[in-house]
Amino acid sequence: MASAPKQRQIQDIRKGELIVATLNSIRKHGYLNSTISTIAEESGLSRGLVGHYFGNKDDLLILAHKYYLQNIDDFFRHVVVSTKTGHFGKLMNSVFVPFLRDTGYQRMMIHYLSAAWILPDVLAMHRDLWGRYRANIERRITAVARERGIVLDTRLAAIALTQLGDGLWYGWVMEESYTREDCRTILRQWLCQQFGEDPAKYPLTPDFDLEHYETSAPLPKPE
Repeated sequence: MASAPKQRQIQDIRKGELIVATLNSIRKHGYLNSTISTIAEESGLSRGLVGHYFGNKDDLLILAHKYYLQNIDDFFRHVVVSTKTGHFGKLMNSVFVPFLRDTGYQRMMIHYLSAAWILPDVLAMHRDLWGRYRANIERRITAVARERGIVLDTRLAAIALTQLGDGLWYGWVMEESYTREDCRTILRQWLCQQFGEDPAKYPLTPDFDLEHYETSAPLPKPE
């Protein structure tokens, strides 16, 4: 018989597998059409085992969303900490974050956002993460403006900048008519115009590793 620590390790592994399977199910079938059966099929585990670890589908969907947002948060922290080009560089790379990698789960996020009005917990998580993100961007705008002696409404600037990023992200995912690099180019141009910077001085891709970073919610590349 397996020891208690070994059993807990197995349970953690299986829960992780089910969480990733849930993300893949939503990516393929959408929120409404994802069921315990589709999640079990994605994971290779039985329906009974899914039910053993999670009380119902919504519990698993909420936990999977939390897991994905944790990965986003960890990646954001990695980008900010790794940027060594001062306040303006950190601000620029912060708004680049949604366009620095293709996780393969962007369409899944669209499904989650559409389900947010059905699952209050999902809506609360979304508001918390994006609220913290916007507050972070506002602090960075404030730091850059102070450094340059520029007076501006940092709150409205942060709203404008983050909503510009949101709109570009939705278009990139839904339309597939422009690229992540196009999005970074537009954001760089907006920021440089606001602060009188030369866009040529700021690369569109940071010069540090974007693939490997510490995260408590690793994501495999979807097939």
